[in-house]
Amino acid sequence: MDLIREKNVRIIYSDQTGSVASEQKAPGTASEKITTGPESRGETEHDAPASHEGVFSEEEVEIIVNRVINRFRELKGEKPVRSGKSEVVPEDDDDLVICRCEEITKGEIKQAIRNGMRTLNGIKRITRAGMGLCQGQTCQRLVSQILASELGIPLSEVTPTTARAPVR
Repeated sequence: MDLIREKNVRIIYSDQTGSVASEQKAPGTASEKITTGPESRGETEHDAPASHEGVFSEEEVEIIVNRVINRFRELKGEKPVRSGKSEVVPEDDDDLVICRCEEITKGEIKQAIRNGMRTLNGIKRITRAGMGLCQGQTCQRLVSQILASELGIPLSEVTPTTARAPVR
């Protein structure tokens, strides 16, 4: 006994001109040929690597590679090696918006730390930084850097907040 019974069998093939043809037939009947135009394989420019040669400069490749390596070092608990552009928040700009969802500035975060907050969760509860739509996906690293610099501790000693999925 067959577990699967096919009512129609479809055979698709392509010829040298690029046209696609398919043959459909029910078991025990004559086949019906269907021919379409040139075959479209759904190729995009990302499928053709030869067309992307030279898109990135050597500097850009080096920056990307260093970011990946540093991310792995951070995950392993090692101190990352910084080179090139720094992602650290400028020291003197207290009007800089750190949390875009809740519009919390660097000055508000520093004030919360000076008022006794020593953890990211404490800063989050007082300032609402990280409680917006992104749930800290965009601002948690910056808030961590500010906390570490204000307390004078390494960034690796800052305990991250509980991970939450973005709202949208």
